[in-house]
Amino acid sequence: MTSIRIAIIGAGMAGLKAASTLHKTGMNVTVFEKSRGLGGRLASRRTEFGHFNHGAQYVTARHPGFAAYLEQAKSFNAAQNWKPNLHHGQETSPQQLGNLALDHWYQGAPQMNKLIGPLVEPFEILKQHQITRIEQLNTRSFALHDDLDGKFGPFDGVIVTAPAPQTAQLLQPLSQRYYPIGDVVMAPCWAVMAAFETPLPTAFDAMLHPSPAISWAARSKQSDHLFHRRCPDPWVLHASPHWSRDHLEDDQERVIEKLLGALRDVSGVKLPDLHSVQAHRWRYARTETPLGSSHLNGMNGRVIAAGDWCLGARVEAAWRSGQSAAHAMIETLIG
Repeated sequence: MTSIRIAIIGAGMAGLKAASTLHKTGMNVTVFEKSRGLGGRLASRRTEFGHFNHGAQYVTARHPGFAAYLEQAKSFNAAQNWKPNLHHGQETSPQQLGNLALDHWYQGAPQMNKLIGPLVEPFEILKQHQITRIEQLNTRSFALHDDLDGKFGPFDGVIVTAPAPQTAQLLQPLSQRYYPIGDVVMAPCWAVMAAFETPLPTAFDAMLHPSPAISWAARSKQSDHLFHRRCPDPWVLHASPHWSRDHLEDDQERVIEKLLGALRDVSGVKLPDLHSVQAHRWRYARTETPLGSSHLNGMNGRVIAAGDWCLGARVEAAWRSGQSAAHAMIETLIG
């Protein structure tokens, strides 16, 4: 079955789950990733004193398959349970509070991007290759073109797991079948990574929807001896979708100033001096209006769109979508 060649665009949770599933069947899989690292929004920024998890801060599992995956990741020492001292802000809805009571929280170990560890198998991963066009060679094969004038293929099937707007750009020229992707709504998110010279003097490690500006703020490292360990104290702030849209094109310095001011106001304490601070803009961070199905296929089932945006805003949704897309590809190619 190694004669069946599959291209996966995107090396986040959805793409790697699809790649791993297809690889296990014996298919020849190549993953294309535009960034230098793997994991998508399971991202971690390396600094002189450790890592900031500046994308997804934690994951939860409600689907039995994903729950089993997280337990597998724990056995790989790639995941750990996480129970922060959580402050619920006035912006937190009753439904969100109810869901939190049902969820078990996990983090990647030692950082979030390690959560994909069990999915990375000996298939080819080409990093820093941004695919810009999918070319249909005939009814059963396709070629990929990247931003460096590279051409790859032929492939018997393609699974695209980029954010919905980027997926639409790649697939809608191929078929009207992919037009519904244009109805998906994704929100941006500004993230600030602040390391304070001394610990932020709060009784909590994380805040959920504390203000209209901030949807999430959390200490990036956990320690039972926080106030007795060496500093600095690293925090990650995620701006709310509304605030991020309003300030999407602001420069990093202004974003940092505004969000640190919001943190000071909602925490009720004077912020310690900064050791370092950075900002990162996620242009497509959170799904507000999903596709409503686990994947979308076309081109006789040989080109499939997948990603968390198909089902919702959770890492679990990406895993489920990647699995579903892989199974659909297997059904198309080998029955």
